[in-house]
Amino acid sequence: MNDEACRIFLNLITLSVRMMPVFVRLEPKVKSRENIASISVYLWVIMTFLQILFHIPDSVFMVFQGLFSFLYFLILLLLFQGSLLEKAFLYLSAWLFAVLSASLNELIAWALLGRTELTYSQICVIVSALSAFGFYLGVRLWMKEAVRRLFTELSVRASTLLLAYPTVSLLLLFVGTKTIFSSSALDVGGFGAVAFFFVLCSMIVGLYVLILNSILELMERRKMTEELEVAKRILYQQQEHYHQILDYIEQVRIIRHDFRHHIHALQGMDRDAQSRYLHDLQKELDNTATQTFCQNQAVNGLLQEFSGRCRENQVPLKTYLDLPESISIDDLTLCIVIGNLLENALDACRRFTGPRFIRICCRWDGNDLKLLVENSFDGQVRKFGGELLSRKQEGGLGLLSIRRTLSCPGDEFEVSYTDSVFTAMATIAARSFSTFSL
Repeated sequence: MNDEACRIFLNLITLSVRMMPVFVRLEPKVKSRENIASISVYLWVIMTFLQILFHIPDSVFMVFQGLFSFLYFLILLLLFQGSLLEKAFLYLSAWLFAVLSASLNELIAWALLGRTELTYSQICVIVSALSAFGFYLGVRLWMKEAVRRLFTELSVRASTLLLAYPTVSLLLLFVGTKTIFSSSALDVGGFGAVAFFFVLCSMIVGLYVLILNSILELMERRKMTEELEVAKRILYQQQEHYHQILDYIEQVRIIRHDFRHHIHALQGMDRDAQSRYLHDLQKELDNTATQTFCQNQAVNGLLQEFSGRCRENQVPLKTYLDLPESISIDDLTLCIVIGNLLENALDACRRFTGPRFIRICCRWDGNDLKLLVENSFDGQVRKFGGELLSRKQEGGLGLLSIRRTLSCPGDEFEVSYTDSVFTAMATIAARSFSTFSL
């Protein structure tokens, strides 16, 4: 295999490395992966063949490679699903590892040259193929799941900042390999320059893995903190509900104790006095009754506590709940979703000066739970990158917590709004009880 054929193979390996994260992580919209890969290979081979045919200098050919990379990224945007930030991160990461791989391959070939019968180009092809296979294993076993979690749970601002590391590292390597770490400079610098460049490349890879793992650990800790806060809130609400039940039982006991006195009093009254007395007694009984919203104890306790807050803020609450006592969804999931939706609805009503209302509808059909919450609001929303953001100054976690909780197959969550009504709709699929419930 001559040098020209080796160059073509090296370009194809580089292309495969740059395509790999996008092809492994994302799903194509219309065409199959094989068709997209074939078109990409054809374009890359044509571009490489033109360089060989017309003897285009590397400095000029670099411009064509830059244009091809930009156009290829546009193709990935059109043909693959996923957000722009996720595609950009995957593409820049792949480009970074392609440059790292090419540089390390040259270093290994430079070190092995003269110690084997293979030529410099042939050594580069073999080493590049081995490193590309190792990169594929890393993408398949680690990077695919890590990137999925990052861009599912991180905010748009944090995802944008995440692009900084591969971008800066790529620029550093691009400038370095053309100046102080070029092949001619390494020949002059000798082993010391080679060792330094090898350490630099290793540090870039290590920091890349360390940064992603550290962010994932922080996200996991934040998730645990949120779940603990929600658990504390649910325990507090259930404690309040327990005390309400005790008060109700005590009131009923007092009423039963005093019932015979009421009978004696009624016996000595005329008809009009009896009517007034019974009317006052009925009002007292109504005031001591505890409202029941549904048969599910956790949701019922949550709504009892929330209805009291609605009365304090003069917000009418209408409930239409068809929720049995026991369903295949744990109490924690129910209270996280319903509690955050009602909390956001009450916050929106507090900011609204017109007629206020909150309406919640809930129905269990045996396979999933259909939930709808509507509330009045002032028509103002904050959006970034197509996603709604909290209007709280300290930043709210309600929508983020709901989206993170509704991550099982079959779960759905969407919002819509008009000038005065905000609507949130959720579908919670039946779950196994592997998660803890209260």
